[in-house]
Amino acid sequence: MIIETENLSKTYQNKDAVKAINLSVDQGQIYGFLGPNGAGKSTTIKMLTGLVFPTSGKGQVLGRPLGDVKARVKLGYLPELFRFQEWMTGEDLLNFHASLFRLKRSAERNKSVLKRVDLLGQEKYKVGGYSKGMQQRIGLACALLPDPDLLFLDEPTSALDPIGRKDVRDIILGLQKEGTTVFLNSHLLSEVETVCDHITIINKGVIVKSGSMQELLMEKVTLNIICSPIPEEIYRTIKERFDHTLAPQQDDGKIFITLKSKDEIPEIASLLTTNDIKLHELTPHHETLESVFLKVVGEEETR
Repeated sequence: MIIETENLSKTYQNKDAVKAINLSVDQGQIYGFLGPNGAGKSTTIKMLTGLVFPTSGKGQVLGRPLGDVKARVKLGYLPELFRFQEWMTGEDLLNFHASLFRLKRSAERNKSVLKRVDLLGQEKYKVGGYSKGMQQRIGLACALLPDPDLLFLDEPTSALDPIGRKDVRDIILGLQKEGTTVFLNSHLLSEVETVCDHITIINKGVIVKSGSMQELLMEKVTLNIICSPIPEEIYRTIKERFDHTLAPQQDDGKIFITLKSKDEIPEIASLLTTNDIKLHELTPHHETLESVFLKVVGEEETR
């Protein structure tokens, strides 16, 4: 297990920033950690990276206790709100961060990370002259310097245009193929939905939803069916077995069904075809990560 926590909590001035956080992150996962502003995401990441000590609870990162300096050797981190020394060149900044990681200066390593973030050839210019997107990229390059086994990314695409966001997605997926674990926090839920394997949603300092991306998005499946008119008996069977809220079918045989699971789709198709009903179209639709997020956070807000 790359990350594992047990009842991890942090209190500031008698106020819980996060409470009883239990995480399990496997090697090679792209793990999405989501929540509204002030939910406790950054506090959790700071505890995992050893920047803040927990008030209670415990955990391990890369097989070592939270805060263990040896774990940081193979850990990369790009915070959301970062500021770089504007008078430094990109190359200076990489060398400075290499020294923080206690790495030997390596022109080859610098070249490798610069190429990966598409900044090769820009390293001689001062960071103060970089665009916001370029500063985001050089920050990612710094995080990649130690060839990390675990990479924390806090809003890594916030300053990037659509092309830049796609490039970062490709970088993240490429790192996963190499066995790197990525712990990702982002408000761009469509980006998260594209790359993440597992999602945890936090709100008001506590975990309110957690599961694989497939589990979360397939909790509610709707099915559009276009077919020849369905006999009343078969229609009643569908309503009883699959969807008690099924609306009356239209004259052209169109029906709309809400399923408990995608596993029910083959059953419905078989029921229709074995009863000589011509099936012209069967289109499943699942929830988006945005709809799941808004529903979960909204339910919490109304409690």
